[in-house]
Amino acid sequence: MTIIGTGPFGSFLLLLDVELIDTVEGMIYISSTVLSLMLMALSISAYRNTGLKKIAYAIAAFALFAAYLSFEYLEGVYEFLQSSYSDAISPFMAFGVLILFFLAIVKKNN
Repeated sequence: MTIIGTGPFGSFLLLLDVELIDTVEGMIYISSTVLSLMLMALSISAYRNTGLKKIAYAIAAFALFAAYLSFEYLEGVYEFLQSSYSDAISPFMAFGVLILFFLAIVKKNN
């Protein structure tokens, strides 16, 4: 915590602890990655039970989203992953997720 001033009631404390924010951010990335992998597993189960080929797009979307979140987390943790290429990779992966979910919705059943 950082003291930003004093007054009649004592010190004003800035409740912004960078390490705490980094920890919470990491937990959110990891939880989201685990959730997307669980949704991918459920989609695989649904595909095996129903045989709908359009579910394969959802499976790929969840897998790509898990990869995207993992990459974003690792990029924040390891500085050597931060490059000009990573600035293009992240939006491309997010765009791919959106396209795959779009195809899963609009593709005809077969």
